[in-house]
Amino acid sequence: MKTKLLLSLMLLGTLSQVSAQDLTQIMKPRPADYEYLSAPDSLGVRHQLLMPNISNRNTLATQSLPYPIIFIHGLASNSLTWGNTNYTDLMHNFFQSQNISYGGRFDYNLNSDGNNNLANKLFWPTPNADITSFTSTAVAGDYYFVNFDVSIAGAFNPGSGLSNQSAIAKQGVALADIIQRVMNLTTRDKVILMGHSMGGLAAREYLQNPGNWTEPNVNHHIAKLVTTGTPHGGSNATGTFLVDIFIDIDEKSEAVRDLRKSYTYSLNNGVFLFGGIESNNYMWDMLLSDFYNVDVNCNGITGENLSLGGLNQKDLYNNLDYSCIIGTGLTGLSVGDGVVTTASANLNNNYPGITQNIFNSSVIHTNLPKQIGQNMQGLDEPYQYNLAYRIGFNQIYKGFITEQSSSAPYTTDYDDYKFTLTNTSNVSISINKSTSLNLYARIVSNNQTQIGIIQSNNGSSNISFTQNNLAPGNYFLEIYATPTVGSIWPYSFSLSTTLSTDDFAPRNSLVLYPNPTSSKVFFDNSNYNFKEVAIYNYLGQKVATTSFIGNLTNQEIDMSGLAIGIYVLKFSNGETSQSIKIIKQ
Repeated sequence: MKTKLLLSLMLLGTLSQVSAQDLTQIMKPRPADYEYLSAPDSLGVRHQLLMPNISNRNTLATQSLPYPIIFIHGLASNSLTWGNTNYTDLMHNFFQSQNISYGGRFDYNLNSDGNNNLANKLFWPTPNADITSFTSTAVAGDYYFVNFDVSIAGAFNPGSGLSNQSAIAKQGVALADIIQRVMNLTTRDKVILMGHSMGGLAAREYLQNPGNWTEPNVNHHIAKLVTTGTPHGGSNATGTFLVDIFIDIDEKSEAVRDLRKSYTYSLNNGVFLFGGIESNNYMWDMLLSDFYNVDVNCNGITGENLSLGGLNQKDLYNNLDYSCIIGTGLTGLSVGDGVVTTASANLNNNYPGITQNIFNSSVIHTNLPKQIGQNMQGLDEPYQYNLAYRIGFNQIYKGFITEQSSSAPYTTDYDDYKFTLTNTSNVSISINKSTSLNLYARIVSNNQTQIGIIQSNNGSSNISFTQNNLAPGNYFLEIYATPTVGSIWPYSFSLSTTLSTDDFAPRNSLVLYPNPTSSKVFFDNSNYNFKEVAIYNYLGQKVATTSFIGNLTNQEIDMSGLAIGIYVLKFSNGETSQSIKIIKQ
């Protein structure tokens, strides 16, 4: 199959979230206990659900990962796939052991009008909308759960309804809303997506349809996509003993329709993945009944010819990192993990030219989300400079040294981070780790030239060094080590800068107030006659510019449109400049 890659189109791809338009949908109110208690089970018991630490609301210091992770569950499942209060072999429990903060859960019902025969991608409160986003106490954090197992009233795991068996097209639109919410909470400009089974297709549905993006055709906001047990090439496993013995699946649902590799009686390829015609004849899969509806793209029109509209016929972008985890628990039966074949789970079989890290896990389909080792391998930081994770200053970040994929060019784990200097600066770097791992670090310029020497902890001590007089521009911090088989070695690091004296003199005489601020700041411009101020976020990205006319004694700068966070304001009058840090709360 022809490789469908797009070179980076994002001329504005480095835009920060704070400069993006807020397009989040209205959240529907619900009883407060629906958020922290499940719907009654078969015995009438309501179970406690995972909740974030509410005291962390808008506290950005709780974040330690460069980008937040959004976990997406699969068919007829829910967010318990990734974390609950009973099992220790889940991502939530591992992250908690590493002091990585939980940001919360996003509940969306994807069949809100209760009509299985019609489909749309409209949001509540639009009449007859299929998608409802319910109120959430999500806070700034490192990772979040998506949950589509929601009743029309907003209850978790209601035991009925087809919200978590709804069309993947709806899931992609809901995910777009979730991504924007997460960026708003964290002030990060990108996220990491990890999807189990159909959750990986939901992530691709978002990614491969630019109309879903905050800035259409410009910025998809995805730093990395990790899929585990995802049927990129489709799956016909539903309706078989191996699946239905564990999961209550409605064979007429939209999700089953979309997951099909091919249809049982028409023998045509699945329309959602490979294109085709929205008709019962074309999608003839059951002898005596049909799917509830054939509106694959959920646009309210059926009978369309989508021959060129299948997900695997759409462009896949190469300006993000990819990992693919493949279950091999039943390889002896030539069925992979029991639900998805090894061939279907490998994204390269549909996009041969895409670069991805491939990891095999010898478990069955439902156990894939519990494989902490493979999951952390999949989530490993990029080793390519062009995909490096952007970081800022004066914040403690966490990273992990993990075993590399057999498809990777190195056995050494190279973790690449990108930072930006707006002034000539001295950059100090501190790296800490809890093991005797032989860890190394270096700074690399934007043209990939090493600056200074390689730093090492010599297997026992931490790394601390300063690189002086770095000119304005982009740089990479590369942290690396050679892991052992199955190892997960955490480390933490931080960067700080000292600006040149030119940038701060006479800093003490320029006072901005109030600081912190919730909207505007003021200063006396009569002695400086500054012409403009450029505002930079914690990533070193320019997010706003204000020009001044005259030299007012009570000059104002409006920061009300910026997200909560720390900013550097650089003033200039054409000859000299001064920089001052402001906290927006």
